[in-house]
Amino acid sequence: MGTEHLILNRVLRVQDPSAKRFGLDRLEEDRLILAFGRWAEGQIKKWIDYAKGVLLFVMVPDDPESGMFYVYDRAEQAFWMVDLAGTTRYGGYRLDEFEHLAQLHGLKALAQNPRGLLVAN
Repeated sequence: MGTEHLILNRVLRVQDPSAKRFGLDRLEEDRLILAFGRWAEGQIKKWIDYAKGVLLFVMVPDDPESGMFYVYDRAEQAFWMVDLAGTTRYGGYRLDEFEHLAQLHGLKALAQNPRGLLVAN
């Protein structure tokens, strides 16, 4: 399944002025990803590392249907929010849906090769 079934939005680039203002450009990568979770006002519930990218599932505390997918592109040092097109679920997803949705929509493959994010936009 290609990215045509996904809504992709770059939400933060490490070298952008807003990220530099928060000092994110000076953090080593693991700390950067944890800081992104705080920046997104959520908790990272799933974190899957690949050579070129990271797949994250971030949830608002105490809201079991608030999960959102993010991909971190290591080469571009950018975080992308990845939503599912054509869904009627606007508040987010449950943690128990993570594996099924990530597999069904190719999100793990996208995190393994985040260059598809740039091609799709």
